[in-house]
Amino acid sequence: MQFCPKCGGIMMPVGRRDGKIVLKCTRCGYEMLVDAKEASRHYRLETRVPSEERVVTTSRVSEGGGRLRDQEEWEQEREEYREVLLEQLQEELEGTE
Repeated sequence: MQFCPKCGGIMMPVGRRDGKIVLKCTRCGYEMLVDAKEASRHYRLETRVPSEERVVTTSRVSEGGGRLRDQEEWEQEREEYREVLLEQLQEELEGTE
């Protein structure tokens, strides 16, 4: 951690300029450039997004009041899809002859 040479306040990283890290005093606003290697030993830069700018995404896990389907329901639904698909395929093949 470094301290301000003017007032003794704590120097905090605020960004990068010309490949170096900019340290700014929390009290008086004095800025100084520090080599990135030297600063990386004492500081870690983080970028935070304000909560009002964050995008929240959700996904629906299940439908029907939160009830999960059991294996029999999955098999029955798969069989129904298979039957419909075969019927459509057969209609399409018969219609093109």
